[in-house]
Amino acid sequence: MQKRLVKLMMIFVIMLIAASFLFVGCKKKEEAEVAEEPAVVVEEWEIPFLNVLTGPIASIGEYLQWGAERAAQEINDAGGIAGKPVTVLRIDTGMSPETGIVEMSKLVDTALCVLGPVPEPVIMAAVPIAAEAEMYSFTATTSYEYAVEYFPWAVSWFPPTEARLGDIVEAWADLNPEMKTVVQFVENYGPWPGMAAAHAKGLKDAGVTVLPDVEVPSDAVTFGPQIVKALASNPDGIVFACNAEKVAKIIIDLKNRGWENMEHLLIFSSADDAALYTTGGSAIEGAMIYNYADPNLNTPRWNAFRQAFKDDHGGIEPFSLSPNYYDAVYMIKEAIEATGVTGDPAKLAEERVLIRDYCNNIQNFKGLQFDWSNKDGVPTNKPLFLFKIEGGAKTLFKKIVPTGE
Repeated sequence: MQKRLVKLMMIFVIMLIAASFLFVGCKKKEEAEVAEEPAVVVEEWEIPFLNVLTGPIASIGEYLQWGAERAAQEINDAGGIAGKPVTVLRIDTGMSPETGIVEMSKLVDTALCVLGPVPEPVIMAAVPIAAEAEMYSFTATTSYEYAVEYFPWAVSWFPPTEARLGDIVEAWADLNPEMKTVVQFVENYGPWPGMAAAHAKGLKDAGVTVLPDVEVPSDAVTFGPQIVKALASNPDGIVFACNAEKVAKIIIDLKNRGWENMEHLLIFSSADDAALYTTGGSAIEGAMIYNYADPNLNTPRWNAFRQAFKDDHGGIEPFSLSPNYYDAVYMIKEAIEATGVTGDPAKLAEERVLIRDYCNNIQNFKGLQFDWSNKDGVPTNKPLFLFKIEGGAKTLFKKIVPTGE
């Protein structure tokens, strides 16, 4: 009996030893697994934004900046990016390509990615520096034709110009079947001539005769000669591809000269800016305008953004580009959290690639206005909206949603 008891005790001791080894082994395995998970090393994420905050288009830069900082505020209120707060760094280029080069050169050794630059002259000067250093640029206010030059180290916020703008202008022509001839006022700035060419294609596809363009000088403040030239061609309709204030002044002058059919006036998206409404006032009532955002969307997220924008801008509605850098900040957040980016300077090159690859082919990204997906840096299913200006606001006439590429 005693021998049996000793034997049982020995077995019990052996089992205890084995259990302890098993426990220690499992604990070490758990610790190893925890250790393998990437840990964020930054105390705060910094996203530089090369923007135009001074100079003739500073009003545009202000609301682009506002949108980016609004997103950062929301993200921080909800716990940050991967548990760490984020800040958007204000870097003013003042429309100067030289300043853009200097400021971008300061970022290429440290930044994970960059918002902007804004506008096109700074893009052309500064983005090549970022692309050469393999740092991703969120060129969220320019056309595909500018961004594509720097793929895969830049993203296009818009699909190819001709493929989309032609559709919306054709829809405008279809709404006005009595309109047989159209002339365009075109300012030679950035992507605007290319947008005018896309308008022409859509009009021709709708069976409308496109008259020779009327060039709008960038330094002009009055437009009598241009208006006389346009009216001399006896157009049924007019498309505007020029600065917002210039559009407003031309429309005022056109009405003073007897133009009556306001639905036969189409304003392009880049002119959806404060100056259009403050300068144009009641004179632009009834004109048509297109863009990539619907101010009358009714969702809790958009309503909060819209009200905050109005509160900070004297009751003015958000402009069509207002959501762009708001969405860009959220896209960066999603990329960091989905790919395990840590902000470790020793991993800078590989983590830049993670952000690039994720954003270039992001799927079902939940933007402020709508969800969309990218294919190789290009959105495939962003809608376009055609509006009529009524009471200083925009009434939706047509929404075109592509099915994807």
